[in-house]
Amino acid sequence: MRRNLLPVAVVAGALFVLTGCGSSGDSGAEDTSPSASAPAASATPQITITPAMACEAVDGVYTTLSSNSRAVIAKGVRAEATGDAATVRAALAELNPLFVSTGNTFTDTASKVADPDMKAALTQLAESAEKQASFTSFAQFRSLEAMTAAPESVLKEKCAQAGRPLTNME
Repeated sequence: MRRNLLPVAVVAGALFVLTGCGSSGDSGAEDTSPSASAPAASATPQITITPAMACEAVDGVYTTLSSNSRAVIAKGVRAEATGDAATVRAALAELNPLFVSTGNTFTDTASKVADPDMKAALTQLAESAEKQASFTSFAQFRSLEAMTAAPESVLKEKCAQAGRPLTNME
Protein backbone atom coordinates (compact mmCIF):
# COMPACT_ATOMS: atom_id res chain seq x y z
CA MET A 1 0.00 0.00 0.00
CA ARG A 2 2.85 2.35 0.76
CA ARG A 3 4.30 1.95 -2.75
CA ASN A 4 0.95 2.83 -4.30
CA LEU A 5 0.93 6.16 -2.47
CA LEU A 6 4.48 7.09 -3.40
CA PRO A 7 3.77 8.21 -7.00
CA VAL A 8 0.97 10.45 -5.75
CA ALA A 9 3.18 11.95 -3.11
CA VAL A 10 5.98 12.51 -5.58
CA VAL A 11 3.71 14.34 -7.97
CA ALA A 12 2.27 16.42 -5.18
CA GLY A 13 5.68 17.35 -3.83
CA ALA A 14 7.00 18.34 -7.21
CA LEU A 15 4.38 20.95 -7.82
CA PHE A 16 4.99 22.48 -4.44
CA VAL A 17 8.47 23.57 -5.47
CA LEU A 18 7.45 24.93 -8.84
CA THR A 19 4.44 27.02 -7.79
CA GLY A 20 6.27 30.32 -8.04
CA CYS A 21 7.59 29.79 -11.57
CA GLY A 22 4.99 31.72 -13.54
CA SER A 23 4.13 35.39 -13.76
CA SER A 24 0.81 36.91 -14.72
CA GLY A 25 1.11 40.64 -14.52
CA ASP A 26 2.16 41.76 -18.00
CA SER A 27 -1.01 41.34 -20.06
CA GLY A 28 -2.87 44.31 -18.55
CA ALA A 29 -0.30 46.84 -19.73
CA GLU A 30 -0.29 45.50 -23.29
CA ASP A 31 -4.09 45.46 -23.58
CA THR A 32 -4.15 49.26 -23.68
CA SER A 33 -2.07 49.47 -26.85
CA PRO A 34 -3.93 50.53 -30.01
CA SER A 35 -2.36 47.80 -32.12
CA ALA A 36 -4.80 45.04 -33.08
CA SER A 37 -2.03 42.48 -33.47
CA ALA A 38 -0.75 42.76 -29.89
CA PRO A 39 -3.59 40.75 -28.32
CA ALA A 40 -3.21 37.99 -30.93
CA ALA A 41 0.52 37.76 -30.28
CA SER A 42 0.03 37.56 -26.52
CA ALA A 43 -2.50 34.73 -26.90
CA THR A 44 0.09 32.35 -28.35
CA PRO A 45 2.75 30.69 -26.20
CA GLN A 46 5.81 32.90 -26.11
CA ILE A 47 8.20 30.27 -24.82
CA THR A 48 9.05 26.90 -26.33
CA ILE A 49 11.27 24.61 -24.32
CA THR A 50 13.39 21.71 -25.46
CA PRO A 51 12.65 18.17 -24.33
CA ALA A 52 15.73 18.34 -22.09
CA MET A 53 14.35 21.46 -20.39
CA ALA A 54 10.99 19.73 -19.91
CA CYS A 55 12.82 16.78 -18.38
CA GLU A 56 14.58 19.10 -15.98
CA ALA A 57 11.24 20.54 -14.90
CA VAL A 58 9.76 17.06 -14.42
CA ASP A 59 12.78 15.88 -12.45
CA GLY A 60 12.49 18.98 -10.30
CA VAL A 61 8.89 18.13 -9.51
CA TYR A 62 9.83 14.64 -8.41
CA THR A 63 12.77 15.96 -6.39
CA THR A 64 10.63 18.17 -4.22
CA LEU A 65 8.85 15.42 -2.36
CA SER A 66 9.81 16.37 1.14
CA SER A 67 9.96 14.23 4.22
CA ASN A 68 7.11 16.36 5.58
CA SER A 69 4.86 15.37 2.65
CA ARG A 70 5.73 11.74 3.15
CA ALA A 71 4.98 12.09 6.84
CA VAL A 72 1.58 13.63 6.09
CA ILE A 73 0.77 10.79 3.70
CA ALA A 74 1.85 8.18 6.23
CA LYS A 75 -0.23 9.89 8.92
CA GLY A 76 -3.26 9.94 6.62
CA VAL A 77 -2.89 6.27 5.71
CA ARG A 78 -2.61 5.30 9.36
CA ALA A 79 -5.60 7.46 10.28
CA GLU A 80 -7.68 5.92 7.53
CA ALA A 81 -6.73 2.41 8.68
CA THR A 82 -7.95 3.22 12.20
CA GLY A 83 -11.10 5.04 11.05
CA ASP A 84 -9.97 8.53 12.10
CA ALA A 85 -11.90 10.50 9.46
CA ALA A 86 -10.98 13.91 10.87
CA THR A 87 -7.24 13.24 10.58
CA VAL A 88 -7.73 11.85 7.06
CA ARG A 89 -9.55 15.04 6.00
CA ALA A 90 -6.86 17.20 7.60
CA ALA A 91 -4.05 15.30 5.88
CA LEU A 92 -5.77 15.50 2.49
CA ALA A 93 -6.38 19.22 2.99
CA GLU A 94 -2.70 19.71 3.82
CA LEU A 95 -1.64 17.86 0.66
CA ASN A 96 -4.19 19.50 -1.65
CA PRO A 97 -2.08 22.57 -2.50
CA LEU A 98 0.74 20.24 -3.54
CA PHE A 99 -1.56 18.38 -5.91
CA VAL A 100 -2.87 21.58 -7.42
CA SER A 101 0.60 23.01 -7.80
CA THR A 102 1.94 19.81 -9.39
CA GLY A 103 -0.91 19.77 -11.89
CA ASN A 104 -0.24 23.39 -12.76
CA THR A 105 3.45 22.73 -13.28
CA PHE A 106 2.81 19.76 -15.56
CA THR A 107 0.21 21.76 -17.51
CA ASP A 108 2.59 24.69 -17.90
CA THR A 109 5.45 22.47 -19.03
CA ALA A 110 3.17 20.63 -21.49
CA SER A 111 2.11 23.95 -23.00
CA LYS A 112 5.71 24.89 -23.70
CA VAL A 113 7.23 21.65 -25.03
CA ALA A 114 6.90 20.93 -28.75
CA ASP A 115 7.35 17.14 -28.60
CA PRO A 116 3.82 15.70 -28.95
CA ASP A 117 4.55 12.56 -26.93
CA MET A 118 6.00 14.56 -24.04
CA LYS A 119 3.11 17.00 -24.24
CA ALA A 120 0.59 14.13 -24.00
CA ALA A 121 2.44 12.47 -21.10
CA LEU A 122 2.68 15.74 -19.18
CA THR A 123 -1.00 16.43 -19.81
CA GLN A 124 -1.89 12.99 -18.44
CA LEU A 125 0.20 13.62 -15.33
CA ALA A 126 -1.48 17.01 -14.88
CA GLU A 127 -4.89 15.34 -15.10
CA SER A 128 -3.76 12.76 -12.56
CA ALA A 129 -2.66 15.49 -10.15
CA GLU A 130 -5.99 17.27 -10.65
CA LYS A 131 -7.80 14.04 -9.83
CA GLN A 132 -5.67 13.61 -6.70
CA ALA A 133 -6.77 17.04 -5.52
CA SER A 134 -10.35 15.74 -5.43
CA PHE A 135 -9.59 12.52 -3.53
CA THR A 136 -11.52 12.12 -0.30
CA SER A 137 -9.62 9.10 1.02
CA PHE A 138 -6.15 7.65 0.88
CA ALA A 139 -7.56 4.39 -0.49
CA GLN A 140 -8.21 6.26 -3.75
CA PHE A 141 -4.46 6.67 -4.19
CA ARG A 142 -4.23 2.98 -5.05
CA SER A 143 -5.44 3.90 -8.54
CA LEU A 144 -2.61 6.38 -9.00
CA GLU A 145 0.01 3.94 -10.21
CA ALA A 146 -2.29 2.83 -13.02
CA MET A 147 -2.88 6.46 -14.00
CA THR A 148 0.77 7.52 -13.96
CA ALA A 149 2.69 4.45 -15.13
CA ALA A 150 2.25 4.99 -18.89
CA PRO A 151 3.02 8.74 -18.99
CA GLU A 152 5.97 8.29 -16.64
CA SER A 153 7.31 5.56 -18.92
CA VAL A 154 7.06 7.89 -21.92
CA LEU A 155 8.86 10.63 -20.04
CA LYS A 156 11.63 8.29 -18.89
CA GLU A 157 12.23 7.19 -22.49
CA LYS A 158 12.01 10.69 -24.00
CA CYS A 159 14.26 12.18 -21.35
CA ALA A 160 16.88 9.49 -21.85
CA GLN A 161 16.76 10.21 -25.61
CA ALA A 162 17.14 13.94 -24.89
CA GLY A 163 20.28 13.29 -22.86
CA ARG A 164 18.56 14.30 -19.60
CA PRO A 165 17.56 11.05 -17.87
CA LEU A 166 15.18 11.41 -14.96
CA THR A 167 17.03 10.68 -11.75
CA ASN A 168 14.27 11.37 -9.24
CA MET A 169 11.38 9.41 -10.72
CA GLU A 170 11.06 5.93 -9.23
